Amino acid sequence: MVICFIGIGSNLGNREKNIEKAIAKLRKIKNIKIEKVSRLYRTRPEGYIRQNDFLNGAIRLQTNLEAGELLTHLKKIEKDLGRYETFRFGPRIIDLDILIYGNQRIKTKDLAIPHPRMYARDFVLTPLADVAPELFKHKIIRTISAMRAFIKLLRAENKTIGFVPTMGYLHQGHLSLVRAAKKDCDKVVVSIFVNPAQFGSKEDFRRYPRDLKRDEKLLKQIGVDAIFYPGVKAVYPKGYLTYVSVEKITERLCGKYRPGHFRGVATIVTKLFNIVQPDTAYFGQKDFQQARVIEKIISDLNIPLKVKVVPIVREPDGLAMSSRNVYLSPQERKDAVVLYRSLRNAEASVKRGERVVKVIIRNITKEIKKIAYARIDYVEMADTETLEKVDKINGEVVIALAVWFGKTRLIDNILVMAKPNCRLARLRSGGQAGIKW
Repeated sequence: MVICFIGIGSNLGNREKNIEKAIAKLRKIKNIKIEKVSRLYRTRPEGYIRQNDFLNGAIRLQTNLEAGELLTHLKKIEKDLGRYETFRFGPRIIDLDILIYGNQRIKTKDLAIPHPRMYARDFVLTPLADVAPELFKHKIIRTISAMRAFIKLLRAENKTIGFVPTMGYLHQGHLSLVRAAKKDCDKVVVSIFVNPAQFGSKEDFRRYPRDLKRDEKLLKQIGVDAIFYPGVKAVYPKGYLTYVSVEKITERLCGKYRPGHFRGVATIVTKLFNIVQPDTAYFGQKDFQQARVIEKIISDLNIPLKVKVVPIVREPDGLAMSSRNVYLSPQERKDAVVLYRSLRNAEASVKRGERVVKVIIRNITKEIKKIAYARIDYVEMADTETLEKVDKINGEVVIALAVWFGKTRLIDNILVMAKPNCRLARLRSGGQAGIKW
């Protein structure tokens, strides 16, 4: 018998009755034994919002059926209850999805297990936690030796490990990295460490936001396996003298304005890779230069892991999510939207055929300077590999900027591409070590 978990939902007609009928039909199927049904949760529709709220739940069951056979039964129940074809994210009288099927990973034309979007959906994870609390257990590991012992156990079980290094005070951008890791890997480790080595003498190390309980709650909802939360003295013991430096690409963009910053980043990331020894590490595109530096470390030092860069997650008005956004005053928060707006306008100008970098940069700068108190560190267009400034757009480039709003420094970027006789611009989703973005 295999333990598997089914997601169930309805937003048409009598939603509770629809769900009850579906569960009753499921109980009658030979070789299926329902162990537990979650509470039902009212959730807002995803995507197309002009429809009724859903009721969502989860079912834990045992079965001797193969995953494909189980899927056939679920589709028949949907059809028997009157489900009809609709558009994506449209209304439905009943919805049944296989979320997890034992320990199997399946990817066919008709079926993907674990369900590829479950870790991005709270309306799936919340009821799933009712029937499968063991999936949401995690450990807070505070010492390097304990972290290594935990990893050793996972390796003995032949588990793949995804790793998300953070400085905490998590937001949806961080959680998107965790969700990507959950999708790809058997186990996920998140580190929380505010790294003093990457802060300058006049930067915000002491006031950088910290809230472990809040972070732990967010990570528990997703279902991480371990939170690595070491102290500063464990990472940088007395007499510590060793640092990792990456030349050239750290001297541009943010590196010009934050001396020593990338040495601190390179050092802590290398140390964390040595401790956690993941198969894949996840970073956000918002920190574009940082991701390039880390890819270079992995390549140059022959570290056996992959890097995945996940697209920027933005607020509804376009502001890139950042832990430092909490520092912004209401007026600063409102004005900061100019960063993304100016980048999108630049992208549009490239689509229209603009190729003169000076013109594009001048237009971005002009727009930002409409906010009288905003202070620009840089607005640059650079090669995505070398991060060197470019004089003209030929192929893919990154437009990156750093701007102060009051006492808060925000960064953002956008990737554009222009080639003769092709579509001129596009956003890329990120890259992997050894592959051009």
